[in-house]
Amino acid sequence: MAIFVSYSSSDGGPTASAVVEALRARGFDVLWDGDLTIIHPLSIPAWMETAVRDRTVLVIVSDDYLKALLSNDFVERRGVRYEAGLVRHKIYHHGGAHGCAVLPVVPPGVDANALPSVLQQLVIHRFDPGSRNGEEELVRSLGALEVGGVMRGEPEGVYQTRMMLAGLEACPPSSAQAYQLARELVEQGEGDLELARAFDSVVGVAKAHGDVWLVSRLSDVCLKTLSSTLPLKGEGALKAKVLVSGQSWHLLREHRLSQAASVAEEGAQIAKKYRDLYTAARGQRAHARVLLHMAMEALPYDREFYLRNCEHLLILATTLFRSISGPTSEEVGVCASLQAERQLLRYEMTRDRSELTAAWKRAQAAEGLLTPGTEPYQWLTVLQARLCLAARKYNEGKEYVGDVISLADYPEVVARSLQVRADLLLATRDRSEAMQDLVSAESKFRALGCEYAAAVCWWTLARLDSTKLVSFRLTPGDVLRLEDLAPDPRDRRLAVLEHEHRAARRLGRRAAPDWACLVDRVQHE
Repeated sequence: MAIFVSYSSSDGGPTASAVVEALRARGFDVLWDGDLTIIHPLSIPAWMETAVRDRTVLVIVSDDYLKALLSNDFVERRGVRYEAGLVRHKIYHHGGAHGCAVLPVVPPGVDANALPSVLQQLVIHRFDPGSRNGEEELVRSLGALEVGGVMRGEPEGVYQTRMMLAGLEACPPSSAQAYQLARELVEQGEGDLELARAFDSVVGVAKAHGDVWLVSRLSDVCLKTLSSTLPLKGEGALKAKVLVSGQSWHLLREHRLSQAASVAEEGAQIAKKYRDLYTAARGQRAHARVLLHMAMEALPYDREFYLRNCEHLLILATTLFRSISGPTSEEVGVCASLQAERQLLRYEMTRDRSELTAAWKRAQAAEGLLTPGTEPYQWLTVLQARLCLAARKYNEGKEYVGDVISLADYPEVVARSLQVRADLLLATRDRSEAMQDLVSAESKFRALGCEYAAAVCWWTLARLDSTKLVSFRLTPGDVLRLEDLAPDPRDRRLAVLEHEHRAARRLGRRAAPDWACLVDRVQHE
């Protein structure tokens, strides 16, 4: 049986620890805050939501917990206040008169008759952490909630999904076991509302493995499920999470930038409607990230428009994250990293050294907020290598990306690190090593489903020496002509491969390629 222990760490910790130890010794699957140092969830609020929703909750009653349960003004510890709100929500939506999967546990010194009405209506249990008095009665009550391993009224399919989700959340997101469970959940998740509710956990695993197809498939499945079912009260913002963390993410990797921007904006608006400020802030940040990519490819007179909007959205997102999680949160650090990347692009546009200096300062501020070893921190390390390239500190830049490559924690970050290291090697005229890194980066991007990034690497290789890829050499005129005809490197690659295919079937002397015809052909096939 899956159990979540909800308590205030300030004055309920000893009782909670004893309850967890006793129940685990009896074979129960128990989750509590003490597991956070092992699990490292991508989002603690999402982890709380999933645990309270999907498990039987034991409420360890204490003075601080009751303050959080009774008043929204209790702000000394936001975590227990938020968790208590989730428990209230679970009690409110319980169907039937009996069998509510919330059990208050009252330690010695607390008057059970003084509990608020929201807990008085439930079956209250006494438990002494010293003598363990009350353990047997608590175990019997938990057993009464479970029939044959399945909660009363809970369909077998829902139970199976919840068990798989519990297994996934107990594993590090980057583990092979979590990845396999995520794939299985998505394959059988059509119409499964439990999968949509646990979207944050599953998409976190898919992203940790850089699997664009899996994020795309998961997003589609969850959106179809949500459109065909009526969500419960408090679940209206689920669609916003899927749009922001799922659909906009994979659309960006597929280089469908206009759609990605539109989806991120829609997700932020839906989140605001349901007062989910955390998702709204993430939506604004996702929108800003897309605009930054659009600015990288825009004509000079359009870049300023995209960059101004990007900066505006980042300011809004940073302000929201500070109000939610404080000025030193990881989310604020990610925003600072994006601001540094925006200023790096400004430097590349203007060659104004003050922009490069400002980018360095932003990156240093972000480094102080992000946790080493996490994916955002490694992305920041790649950005620092790009800043070194701009500042002509080539050896220092190689050290930055070399560390990321050696860790090999996140496949997409590793592929991007190889691409940046190739740029650094080309700057120091190490052409052969640069080409090796580009080949490796192209292969990794293609395996992840990042076809646009893979084509960028392929085209860089073709510019350096096309004979490594095809049987003929591209002249400087060919390169300029293709870049003029096809802004998308995927089209250039296909045009070159189409010419290679045609030349292999042609008898006699090869004709000069008609790039306009070839590009038109691959764009319309």
